[in-house]
Amino acid sequence: MRGRRVPRFDRLPSPRWGEGLGVRGRAPTIEKAMNSDRRLIEFARRMRREPSPTEELMWKLLRNQKLGGFRFRRQHPFPPYIADFYCAVARLVIEADGESHLESKEYDSVRQTAFEARGLRVLRFWNTTVFDDSEAVLETIYRVCIDRAKEDERFGGRLDQWGQFQRSPQKLTE
Repeated sequence: MRGRRVPRFDRLPSPRWGEGLGVRGRAPTIEKAMNSDRRLIEFARRMRREPSPTEELMWKLLRNQKLGGFRFRRQHPFPPYIADFYCAVARLVIEADGESHLESKEYDSVRQTAFEARGLRVLRFWNTTVFDDSEAVLETIYRVCIDRAKEDERFGGRLDQWGQFQRSPQKLTE
């Protein structure tokens, strides 16, 4: 086979940026794969742009790791549902329920069952409770986050003596 070039398949070209193993060499997580429904993602983005007053207040209280160093996401898709707030470390979903939830108790119980089937804990707070007693709401969320982080061996060692969650374990030794 002189003069004829045979392609070698053991040397494939490297994937384009954004393909293959993912960003920084990490494999895509199962949560990324679950969130592939474009319509659901667009709806979640729209809900982030137009929050209810209760969701706006809750976001002010939870954003930027204000609650013990735990990071929260808002309007996080879990197909076919969207969680109001989600903490990945604690595997915790927070739902703010208003008057619209009075008629949809059956739907809410189906949603809660779907979240719990994924190993998530669901906390529900009425809008009036969030406005009237936000300190008690934050205390409840914080205690559940601490308990859930301690249960998971990946994150249990990242709580310092003051109960603050540290993103990286090296900060605890300093």
